[in-house]
Amino acid sequence: MFTGNVTRTVLPNGLTLLIQREASAPVLAVVTHVRAGYFDEPDEWVGIAHVLEHMFFKGTARRGPGDLARETQLLGGYLNASTIYDKTVYYTVLPSGPGALARAVDIQSDALMSSALDQGELSKELEVVIQEAKRKLDNPPAVAGETLYQLLFQVHPMRRWRIGTEEGLRRLSAADLRAYYGSRYTPERVIVGLVGDLDPEGALELATRVYGAWTLPSQAIPGSPPEPDGRRPAIEVLHGDIQRPLAVVGWRTVAELHPDTPALDIAATVLGSGRASWLSRFVRTPGLAAAASASHYTPTEVGVFDLALQSDEALLDQAVERTLQLTEHLATVGPDEPELFRVRSLIAVRWSRAFETMDGRASALCEFEALGGYRLADEIFQRAMQVSADDVRRVARTYLRPDGVSAVMYLPKGKSTRFGQPGGWPPDQGTADLPVGSPAGPAWADGKVRSGGDRKRRGEVVHLALDGIDFLVQPKRGAGLVSLGLLIPGMREEEDASTAGVSWLLARSALRGVRGMNAEELALAAESLGGSIGATAGLEALGWSITVPTANLSKAARLLRAVALEATLDPQEVAIERGLQAADAARVRDDMFRYPLQRVLGVAYPGDPYGLPPLGEPDNIRALDDARLRSWRDRLHGRRAVAVAVGDLEPEQLLEELSYLNDWPGRESGTPSLRVAFRAGREVDTRDKAQSALAMAFSAAPAATGRRFAIEVLADFLSGLAGRLFQVLREERALAYTVMASPWLQQRAGVVFAYIATSPDRESEARDAMLQVLDDVARGKVSEEEVERARTYAAGAVALRRQTAAAITGEILSAWVDGLLDELSDLPQRLRAVTVDDVVREARQIFDTDLRAEFVVRGAKRTTTDG
Repeated sequence: MFTGNVTRTVLPNGLTLLIQREASAPVLAVVTHVRAGYFDEPDEWVGIAHVLEHMFFKGTARRGPGDLARETQLLGGYLNASTIYDKTVYYTVLPSGPGALARAVDIQSDALMSSALDQGELSKELEVVIQEAKRKLDNPPAVAGETLYQLLFQVHPMRRWRIGTEEGLRRLSAADLRAYYGSRYTPERVIVGLVGDLDPEGALELATRVYGAWTLPSQAIPGSPPEPDGRRPAIEVLHGDIQRPLAVVGWRTVAELHPDTPALDIAATVLGSGRASWLSRFVRTPGLAAAASASHYTPTEVGVFDLALQSDEALLDQAVERTLQLTEHLATVGPDEPELFRVRSLIAVRWSRAFETMDGRASALCEFEALGGYRLADEIFQRAMQVSADDVRRVARTYLRPDGVSAVMYLPKGKSTRFGQPGGWPPDQGTADLPVGSPAGPAWADGKVRSGGDRKRRGEVVHLALDGIDFLVQPKRGAGLVSLGLLIPGMREEEDASTAGVSWLLARSALRGVRGMNAEELALAAESLGGSIGATAGLEALGWSITVPTANLSKAARLLRAVALEATLDPQEVAIERGLQAADAARVRDDMFRYPLQRVLGVAYPGDPYGLPPLGEPDNIRALDDARLRSWRDRLHGRRAVAVAVGDLEPEQLLEELSYLNDWPGRESGTPSLRVAFRAGREVDTRDKAQSALAMAFSAAPAATGRRFAIEVLADFLSGLAGRLFQVLREERALAYTVMASPWLQQRAGVVFAYIATSPDRESEARDAMLQVLDDVARGKVSEEEVERARTYAAGAVALRRQTAAAITGEILSAWVDGLLDELSDLPQRLRAVTVDDVVREARQIFDTDLRAEFVVRGAKRTTTDG
């Protein structure tokens, strides 16, 4: 299972070491798990756990601020951290190699045991955390979710706004942090996980020597106050500057290790995971909500079961009502055996994917160790697999009751809900006219053949070209999974202003039924294999993908073929999907990261597919008729396809399992358009938001040029915890929490993005500071040391992202579309060869600050609440 060959050692000081060799990728992870989070904060220090996490990177007795990130980048890796209710986790991920583990352990242990906690650095970092808090206020799902916790808990710390308020954060001092650190960051509360391509004996000797020297006495920490018994339904209605409303409905449940937790986890999967889930079948598919999900969240000592919906104003109340009816249906009827088989299949693959990366594996092992022992990873998985329909019905009756349900409705300004009226909550659920049982699955007939044709090895990829389709396959050992994509290159490149979004509409609508299977039957067939079919319509290709256990690859290939070639495109089903896509397109405006980056491309490439919104404009999507969609489908069928499969099989086995795709009918290859001109310009969208988000785009080279390597290194020079933008705008000037630069290189053109989100009153300062940094780089104010770090990290990142089959599948597709497949194996070497002159030359060509596209979401205010 998941815990084989783990070595567990408890040092004399109480610190726990977990070591596991996993050589499926040349990667190492060092994870430091501290059993201290938001639950461990007294009320006067709300947010201090998260502030201390930030200060972890701000210097030690031996290292100055930023040195931890810079040293890690020089090893080709990255470090980061996260704080949540029951823990704070720090992780370093890097390529394996001589001395790599010792350096990573030295960096992590130094920060853990010798953090400087300097008052001057704290004062600057508090401004960054306050920006992060403001960013959260502009995130509607985050606001709704934490407001739900306030309703569900009266005294437990779960009720608190976990990141803290601006007023409370400003009161924190270095003395407060030292007191919190000295009482919570003690050896017996720390678990260190070392996982990856390592020597276990050497790793144990190293970790014992380094961490064994740490002495800090343990202290008694008051536990969380017990939440009083009793159920109390409650509702809160929020209003804000949002495009589409959302609702979160929830119940208080039980702790992580409670015997009922596995059944509640399964109940959430039945309701909300996959297109065959109940929320998808009875809420999303009929068009009541554009998005619907369920989760059971158990941070150690408490539990919350929640259902989240995003809908239109006219349908949100009905969607909430239907959702509550489904929970009643779960308690009275429950899932049938095919449904439980679907759920077990999904969970098995979900767990395998969680352990596919080294940091994912190390984090999971540490988390289970903190709960009571790392072997719980295997035990809890087995408990989930053994849950019965009776168990699901019982926990639904016990916990998901109308007398304990609370809800948060987040609405656009001026809108209302009947549930917010006196006596309106909870509603009378009544009974729902819902079918009992799962839809029928397909009858799988055997039809595999050996694919003819010449195999060509292109680096690690094996290429087989048939009349209508190219197969690209690569083995990836370790997880027992295969990721498969069936894609048709270039479709979105042919959209114009009147058809923008049609590729996405086709990709989405195809999942609403194929010949012989309706949407529910198709979803059940896929999810019973362990995967959900995902649709994509990027600039590179339109298509569908799935990740399944290796034994199910041939069936997965048949399903993707049916979706691509046999979609029914029923007019009623398409009409519903058209409405949902229009709602999703409108909702993009609520995303303070995605929206400005999308719109700045519209400024740079007006009217071109590169500048058109991928989902289309809402009104245009509603105007796309069935004839246009079917014409687009016919065009797709005439095109040559590519199938990419990466997983735990030999190349010939992969090709044999994909042979159901051999008869792809298309022959035509899309012809890329001429290069597109970049235009400078600026647009502003003023909103009632806590932050202003500023996106810039600068013209760069297309993907298929030799300049792309220097552009990649340039972006890594600027971005990330060790990057120049991060150092100047965040570390030195505390202008933002989020600041980054990123390349966007396509077939016909490329750009480099620069992004920052800051307080509205500092927008001009942030713009000027960002432009100054970019101008400095263009003027050659770049050191060999900085470029060495950036190119080493860029090369190391190749190994890090190739830990999963799905990531490799995406990389192969991009290389194929751009004509760069033969260069994939040389990518790390080409990145390491980038020089200072190369970086400065690219910066000089790209960062003409007068020739830039810019889009600003200009914030003004914040969310308000009313009862």
